[in-house]
Amino acid sequence: MVPSTARSVTFAVCLVLIAATLVNSAPQKKFPFTKPRLAVPEPEARSSAEDEPATSDEATAQEASEESLEKIQAKSAQYSYDTSVNDTINDHAIMRQEERNGLSLKGMYSYSDGFFKRTVHYEADDKGYRVVKEINIPIGNGPQVDPHGKADVSSSLTGSYSITADDIAKPKRKGVSASEEDAAATSSEEEQPDDDQAESNETQQ
Repeated sequence: MVPSTARSVTFAVCLVLIAATLVNSAPQKKFPFTKPRLAVPEPEARSSAEDEPATSDEATAQEASEESLEKIQAKSAQYSYDTSVNDTINDHAIMRQEERNGLSLKGMYSYSDGFFKRTVHYEADDKGYRVVKEINIPIGNGPQVDPHGKADVSSSLTGSYSITADDIAKPKRKGVSASEEDAAATSSEEEQPDDDQAESNETQQ
């Protein structure tokens, strides 16, 4: 009877050991209530050679966009103007004319310095700026100054006016008429001899 009980105990112990071994050898889960996630491979870093074409394409696209905007603005540009100054006081004259119609522009400028009168005609478009005609005419041996001359100024934007050497030497004060300025100048000239005479008398004494 005893040996049979011992065999049963021994058999039970063996079963427990076998079960424990199987449990320990089975894979363990750290989180038994969540499913295991598959490892996602990290994206490989692109080489600089692959990045350069993309950057270059973006820069090219941006430049093309800016260029197209400039072309749109240039195509809609419309203006014309002219200015001239004929100064017989200093024997000097300049003139400028320009007209723009979209991408096409044409104009001329002229000036004289007492030796030559130079006139230049030019054009400009999407192909660049170019001189189409140039004229040089001898007019003398230098500027002929005329203190009694005048300067005529004309502009399509601001109108025209004329000035003399007196206007330059004696600028008009705001709010004072020309007659009042002349009267003040005459009075000053009349007082000057009296002052000189008084100084002379004091010196003699």
